[in-house]
Amino acid sequence: MEELSTRKKIYETIVLNPGMHFRELQRFLSIPIGMLEYHLSVLEKNGLVVSKDDGRYKRYFANTTMTQEERKIMGLLRNNITRNIVIFLLENGRSKHADIMRNFDISPSTLSYHLNKLVKKGIVVRESIGRENYYEIRRPETVANTIIKYRKSFLDSVVDNFAEWWLGHKK
Repeated sequence: MEELSTRKKIYETIVLNPGMHFRELQRFLSIPIGMLEYHLSVLEKNGLVVSKDDGRYKRYFANTTMTQEERKIMGLLRNNITRNIVIFLLENGRSKHADIMRNFDISPSTLSYHLNKLVKKGIVVRESIGRENYYEIRRPETVANTIIKYRKSFLDSVVDNFAEWWLGHKK
């Protein structure tokens, strides 16, 4: 988990200070050179950061190819519980609160909190029929494609398994 924290710190520094070169980053963050090289290579490999050689320095920038919708989706998916709920809904389609609840070892109020957050952000649609609430992903293709596109940034076997299932399911 510390690796993810370090990468997040590096990425956020690059977002706030676009164009910093390697040694500036190293001094600013006080991260050993080898460790910074490793994390920058992982960030670049996953498409989160791009580097440009200006002839003198290698400068780093956040990769801005991510759409606003992808950023919103990814922001929500950084939470393990939320991510697992989204993947459950993608795999199972429209589901009742009780059906979702059976698949998670969390309290009903915790599930409701995460579902409400997803509804508020426009990722999930809630439909009330009588006393039952049904939930489904608003744009499943977009959400699934975002998960697959950025799956390497999760370091999560649930995401890997979903990506394999989704890609096999779509053939």
